[in-house]
Amino acid sequence: MGLAARRSGGGFPLADGEAGDPESRMQNVDNYLDQCSRKKVKAEKEVFFFTKIDEGLLHLIEIYGVTKLVMGAASDRHYKRKMKAPQSQTAISVMQRAHSYCNIWFICNGKLTCVREASCCPVKRSKSARLPSSVDSCKVDLQSLLEPNIEAKRLGCMYINEMELRKETEAKLSQEKEESESLKHATMVLQNDLDWLKYQLNEKANRLQDLNQQKHLLEHRISESDSVATYLEESMKVTESRVQSLKLEYSKMKRERDDAVKEARSMRIEKELTNSCAYGAMSSEFSLMELEQATQNFSNALNIGQGGFGSVYKGSLRNTTVAIKMLSTDSLHGQSQFHQESPLGACTEASALVYELLPNGSLEDRLNCVDNTPPLTWQVRIQIITEICSALIFLHKHRPHPVVHGDLKPGNILLDANLQSKLSDFGISRLLLESSVTGSDAHYTSRPMGTPAYMDPEFFATGELTPQSDTYSFGVTIMRLLTGRAPLRLIRTVREALNDDDLQSVLDHSAGDWPLVHVEQLAHIALQCTELSKQRRPDLEHDVWEVIETMKKEAHSPLSQSFRSICSAIETATPSYFLCPISQVTMRDPQMASDGFTYEADAIRDWLDKGHDRSPVTDQTLANCDTIPNIALRSAIQEYLKQNNMNKSFALYEQQH
Repeated sequence: MGLAARRSGGGFPLADGEAGDPESRMQNVDNYLDQCSRKKVKAEKEVFFFTKIDEGLLHLIEIYGVTKLVMGAASDRHYKRKMKAPQSQTAISVMQRAHSYCNIWFICNGKLTCVREASCCPVKRSKSARLPSSVDSCKVDLQSLLEPNIEAKRLGCMYINEMELRKETEAKLSQEKEESESLKHATMVLQNDLDWLKYQLNEKANRLQDLNQQKHLLEHRISESDSVATYLEESMKVTESRVQSLKLEYSKMKRERDDAVKEARSMRIEKELTNSCAYGAMSSEFSLMELEQATQNFSNALNIGQGGFGSVYKGSLRNTTVAIKMLSTDSLHGQSQFHQESPLGACTEASALVYELLPNGSLEDRLNCVDNTPPLTWQVRIQIITEICSALIFLHKHRPHPVVHGDLKPGNILLDANLQSKLSDFGISRLLLESSVTGSDAHYTSRPMGTPAYMDPEFFATGELTPQSDTYSFGVTIMRLLTGRAPLRLIRTVREALNDDDLQSVLDHSAGDWPLVHVEQLAHIALQCTELSKQRRPDLEHDVWEVIETMKKEAHSPLSQSFRSICSAIETATPSYFLCPISQVTMRDPQMASDGFTYEADAIRDWLDKGHDRSPVTDQTLANCDTIPNIALRSAIQEYLKQNNMNKSFALYEQQH
């Protein structure tokens, strides 16, 4: 962009074509016009836009016939005293290419550096235009031209300073105004706070007056109650002796009651254990043909287990779902077990035992999620560990004869409809029970039987079966429940994970988010139980029970997702084994008769009182008319009824919400 002030008479005595701030250059031209106006010289400002400044100036000289031109020789910062020629490319280009009739004065830093005089006259020359006769006259005209420019620069600086001062003043005034507004607002807030404090003070004063009145009233009531207190003190002194005598009498009666309860419990347990061993008095006789029909000729599809003493088949016998264990006829232990188990019935010609089949199968099946059943939650697994520990303590502490299971493993742990665990396969334990009458705490055999991965190494090596043998198997079972893995080399895997503080890598995460504290406790217990030396294994009652019982209470969730699905199913169909065979209603007080079947107490008593001497189910002659409470079944029925009511309540809640 080029700026020029054009005076009448032709010519551009002031032109600014150098690079710089356009606004400042415009201001300089305006100042020059002011000077011209004061001297009554007619001049006007024109703005031109060119790509190159030198081209623009040459074009203006050409079209307007400019004869006088003042322009910069170089920027002020490049000024030198000995400067005799233009230094900027624009000035050099104009000096070389401008028409010869144009006089050009080149200035720098307010001083004249050189002059290019015209060598000829323009074709159309203004009457008022004349060329200077000498350099001196040029200098005089230049001085008159530069004075307005210098004055304009001074005025521009003053204007800029005044503008900056004005901005600073406005900023200070704005800040002071804001501070004033803030102070005014703060004053209003303080006034409001003061008014609120005055209100609160008045309220407290009124409240204090009310409290003083209440104080006087209470003091009056206290004085009135002093006499009552004195009377009560005297009455208490009279009754203290009576209370002490009653406490002593209560303690004596409580001890007598506790002793009676313990004695009754011991007698009941002894009776149940003795009666459970009496096979002939408590079981029914089945024919081989009945077993073949029940198992479809012992079909492999109905084979639900294989043990050291034979195979187990699922079948339907006399309208009851049962498990049929076929004992190996060539095994002396199998023949002995035939006379030691206490099942629902037996078949002597096939050496088979018949048991009630629990609906959820074995713990082994549930760990392997057989038939796509949901995995057991960690809460249910802790519940199973607690129940097995309790059962083993009961067996080991039984008097007068301790009982050892001898083949504890997930395959011999059955789960009922509530996922409560039941120990099965007591063949070895009966042998130990019989041998314990000699006074020995251990049973010795030359042919140790059991499952190798769960078998006590000392029992396998020496043939000595002790309660610590069950403790070893219990430890392996805990590891199975923790990891869900196969038992082979499982002890080594768990020990290495515990030493590396990496138990999470071996956990069965399908059970949910195990609490790390419970996992570490169970891992320690399992490794202690599986020590090679039985002397180093913990006592289940004194060292283990308290820990896992506390753990079970903290888990506080005995039901798994799989049990919830079972509950939804049994809500509409009660299991057949919960129904009395006589009345076909859910039993409240189940009693086991001598035919091996369980009936409602009132129904079987009514049956026997009417003179019947045959079984209501098998039509076989009853060995006797005695009945035994089926405590395990009653517990299962009570839990079923409780859960069924919970499911109904939950369903009702879902409908309402």
